[in-house]
Amino acid sequence: MRDKPELDWFEVREFPHGVIGIGEPGHFEDVKSYLIAGNDLALLVDSGMGYADISAVVAAYTDRSVLLVNSHGHLDHIGDNWRFDRRWAHPGDLDRIRAGVPNERMQHFLAPDAFNRPIPPTLNPETFEIPGTDVERTIDDGDEIDIGGRVFTVLHTPGHSQGSISLLEEETGILIAGDTIYEGPLFSHREGGSARQYRTSLQRLAALIPQLSVVYPSHNRYPLEPSFIVEVRDAMEQIWDGREPDLTEDGAERFEFGSFSFTFRESWRNDP
Repeated sequence: MRDKPELDWFEVREFPHGVIGIGEPGHFEDVKSYLIAGNDLALLVDSGMGYADISAVVAAYTDRSVLLVNSHGHLDHIGDNWRFDRRWAHPGDLDRIRAGVPNERMQHFLAPDAFNRPIPPTLNPETFEIPGTDVERTIDDGDEIDIGGRVFTVLHTPGHSQGSISLLEEETGILIAGDTIYEGPLFSHREGGSARQYRTSLQRLAALIPQLSVVYPSHNRYPLEPSFIVEVRDAMEQIWDGREPDLTEDGAERFEFGSFSFTFRESWRNDP
């Protein structure tokens, strides 16, 4: 990939069971996408920030036709959706995905201090935007994604957003968790988020731990051990049991737990 300098933007790591992590550590979001090739299709979970051509990375690792599945509709996960012909997502975040993100809403994510390495030479912060895209199919809880010899079950795990999903491969114990589980600032205070739904999703994922071998999150350190789900779930239960926030600001409450935190809107106990 050295013949395309913009692809130096990505950090590519190969993991057991044919999981390829595609990270973007040069940006504060440090977002991860995942590529897994089956006999018939290659599954790409999320398309990243869109600052460099993730489809070229995918093409370097598989010649299979690509099925893109969005873990949810936040901008750091849909940036290169437009580069792929086949796109699936949960209906809860379709409006976000279809709308895209105009340049003016990207400015916080394109500011010089958002980057810790040189930006890709093809990225122009003054004009960059994320095009809106439609989906070929919507997916919901219990649906199966069969890529030929490998099957991932869709788990609807709302809380971070209404359309958040995780993917479970029962045969290997792989959980691709999206933004439901990761080290860093977890939150539900933005539009479509719900602390109550987040709690339920964490309880559900924690119940799966006996059958999990590894957790692939969408940000920061990866992969994660399944026991980390218990830490996050237990922290959530502390909050619901009455733990006081560490910071209250701008209508939101933040709760700190070492390697991660939760941020909820102040009215979070009234979330649906």
